[in-house]
Amino acid sequence: MKLPARQQSEMSERSRMTQKNSKLCARANVYTQVPDGGWGWAVAVSFFFVEVFTYGIIKSFGVFFNDLMDSFDESNSKISWIISICVFVLTFTAPLSTVLSNRFGHRLVVMAGGLLISLGMITASFSQRVYHMYISIGVIS
Repeated sequence: MKLPARQQSEMSERSRMTQKNSKLCARANVYTQVPDGGWGWAVAVSFFFVEVFTYGIIKSFGVFFNDLMDSFDESNSKISWIISICVFVLTFTAPLSTVLSNRFGHRLVVMAGGLLISLGMITASFSQRVYHMYISIGVIS
């Protein structure tokens, strides 16, 4: 049984496309120049420091836990809310950060975030009550 010429040409075209795709997937990508302009290492190191400072501050909060309980004369559950609020805000504002980055650019959003963290930590140093810490470290930072 012989297929019409149109079906034969379609089948041969499909087989050629399959062969081309399989050839493209089989070989490794070899770049003659660095695709990121040579700044990939700087981005990786910068991200490392962002993670260290962001999560380092949160994780090192336990060092000051007993001192905060004594300073504010509060229970451990009330003091632990400070970091709980901070992690909640950090996690659930990520989509907002993405929208702002797409709208205004990454640099401006990162600088604004650094300013907020600095402002929150400086404000926290003047806290007289535990709810001041909720606002300064938990929400602003």
